[in-house]
Amino acid sequence: MKLKLNWGFGIAVTYILFVVVTLVMVFIFMNQDVSLETENYYSKGIEYQGQIDKINRTQNLPEQIDISVAVPNLVFSFPKIFDSKDYSGNIVLYRPDNKAKDFSVAVSPDSTNTQTLSTSSLDKGLWKIKVDWSAKGNSYYNEKLVMVN
Repeated sequence: MKLKLNWGFGIAVTYILFVVVTLVMVFIFMNQDVSLETENYYSKGIEYQGQIDKINRTQNLPEQIDISVAVPNLVFSFPKIFDSKDYSGNIVLYRPDNKAKDFSVAVSPDSTNTQTLSTSSLDKGLWKIKVDWSAKGNSYYNEKLVMVN
C-alpha cells in the first residue's frame, strides 16, 4: 500500500519543523555569554572625560610608554623622564572574549624603567592591555592591542 500525502500533512510538517528550529535557536542563544566590558558601564561612561584628559596628557609627553611582546615576556618600557620610584598605577590585561581571564598587576618598573610580565600564563590570542599609571602627581593612560602567540 502506497502512502499518499496531501497538502495538510505538508503544512503540519512545515509548522513542526519551524517550531523545532525556533526552539533550538532559542536554546543556543540563551546559552551564549554576553558579558559587558565592565559591570559599571554607565558610570564609566560618565567618568570618561577624566580618561580623555589622561590620554591627552600621555600624548603630550616627550616620550611614550612602549608595550611590546618579546617572547616569552610582555615588556613595558616607561618614559625615562620620570624616576622609577615615581611610578604607580595598574596594568590591566583584558581578554575580549572571556571576562574570567582578565587580571591586573601593579605598575612597578625596575631601575631602567622597564617592567616585564611573563606570557606563559596567558592564553594565546588577542589581549587589550590598559595601563593606568601616574607619576609626579599626574595621571596617564595607555592602551594597546597585543597578539600573544
